[in-house]
Amino acid sequence: MTPPSLPKSPFSSPFASTASTKPGHGEVVVSLLPPSLPTLSTLSYKYPLKLITRKPATTLNSKHPDSATTPVHLYLLTYGGGLLPGDHIEVSITLQPRMRLVLTTPQGSQKIYKTETGVASLVQERARNRSRTGNAIPDNKDAHMSRQTLDVKLGSQSGLCYLPDPTQPFEDSQFEQIQRFTLLRNQQPHTTKSTTTTTSSSSSEEPPAINYNPSLCVLDWVTQGRTARGEDWSFHSWKGRNEVWSEDVSTGKRRLLLRDNVMLEEEVNTASNNNKNADSGAGGGLFQPLSIRTRTRPHGILGTFVLHGPLFDSLANFLMEEFTSQPRIGGRNWSASAPTTTSTNSNANADPGKNVMWTAARVRGDFVLVKFGAKDFESAREWLGGLVRREGSVVGEFGDEGLGCL
Repeated sequence: MTPPSLPKSPFSSPFASTASTKPGHGEVVVSLLPPSLPTLSTLSYKYPLKLITRKPATTLNSKHPDSATTPVHLYLLTYGGGLLPGDHIEVSITLQPRMRLVLTTPQGSQKIYKTETGVASLVQERARNRSRTGNAIPDNKDAHMSRQTLDVKLGSQSGLCYLPDPTQPFEDSQFEQIQRFTLLRNQQPHTTKSTTTTTSSSSSEEPPAINYNPSLCVLDWVTQGRTARGEDWSFHSWKGRNEVWSEDVSTGKRRLLLRDNVMLEEEVNTASNNNKNADSGAGGGLFQPLSIRTRTRPHGILGTFVLHGPLFDSLANFLMEEFTSQPRIGGRNWSASAPTTTSTNSNANADPGKNVMWTAARVRGDFVLVKFGAKDFESAREWLGGLVRREGSVVGEFGDEGLGCL
């Protein structure tokens, strides 16, 4: 007698050995059901990755009410609170048109656990050999490097608010992160449009064009490690790359819009560097490699903040105005008769930013890229969180929980 068949679960177990999802891989598709109900049409993940979602009852104060939908919250977790050497997390997210997603990490800072001492020494030796010979030595880096890949595709009028906690690399750890965001063009929502033409003068007054571009707000930052244990940029390597692409959905043609790389690695003393310095007469031919600690001093945290799209235009303009209002080196008149001027915009937030050094720039016109370094995590969070709260776009478009770790 055959046992009765159990009903099939709509979600795959992250521990099931028969699941088609690869270890550490996850896939999420956010869609809109009629009349205006955001839902997850696809949600899958497998150990050591875990994805949790919720749709909080949030009242939005959106500047774009025609396209505003209730944001879906997705929490990115890992079992153990971090990544071990050899772990590879890969998450693929697709936002259908008009969908909004808040992506965050509720476990606090993502820990990058240390590589074994013997393996770490072997990695350093291979790096020296590669620098001397110029040839890559075969190496299975997946065996001792933690990696994370995030691939997000955004449909028209969709929005992503990604404000995670910073990564915290432990001593002797190695980490590589790639975050790729693809903006899908020519994917406008279906709307009923009248084709009747008239000759009246009122027909020449057309309403403002709707901006169908996707929007994204991305924060990527890394700390110096566990300061309570005396760690101060003591890891072997931390590599982070953020890319934004544009893709024509009708032709599949892709174009790179923005690429930002942060590479923190220990420099090594090599014979080729010594020869170069000897030829130039610098330091008697001795190359002095700079540690990560020396190159990042006096900062305890480094970060990148990327803004793009109509949902964050106001915040982008606010940050650019705030940056241009800051005093410049050499910009002060030191004569006794010159009056002292201060910016009213920055004066109210002088204390939160006293331990922060930052810069902001427009890239290709419609991107705003902010780079910052701060004394510690608390200083950076208080400074950036204060600016974002004071402007109000994130809370208005994604609710209070859209602030994430800020």
